[in-house]
Amino acid sequence: MKLLVATALLTLVGTLPPAAAAAQPTPEPTAPPPSASSHQNWMGDVLHGEGIVKTKTGPVRVAIQNGEATKVTDTALTVRSTDDFTRTWKLPQDLKVHGQQGALRAGAEVSVFGTASGESSWTAKHVVVRSGESAPGSSGP
Repeated sequence: MKLLVATALLTLVGTLPPAAAAAQPTPEPTAPPPSASSHQNWMGDVLHGEGIVKTKTGPVRVAIQNGEATKVTDTALTVRSTDDFTRTWKLPQDLKVHGQQGALRAGAEVSVFGTASGESSWTAKHVVVRSGESAPGSSGP
């Protein structure tokens, strides 16, 4: 299961060419990322985590988080998982948002995939919006 999650995470993060993900003996490098609707259950009970994956250019630290978007700006997304773990992710210009268009706002249920560096820097590469509900008075990009 861990190898499957690592391979899926690499594909979704998009930081590597699919052929570089050698975590699975028979990877499907051309498989598209899960759609927003199929994404709701593919990760099971994963709340958040980090791992190191081997690439052609060296190790890459990747991160993932599922939870509620509590704050959204043009440059940052704060997510709280159900165990109250909270992380703020940088939102780069090339961020890919999947799911309901325009629904990335406070109150939305999201899955964030990205890279980590240092002790306190996480950059989102893909965000999957699993619900478009927004909290009263919330705002987003």
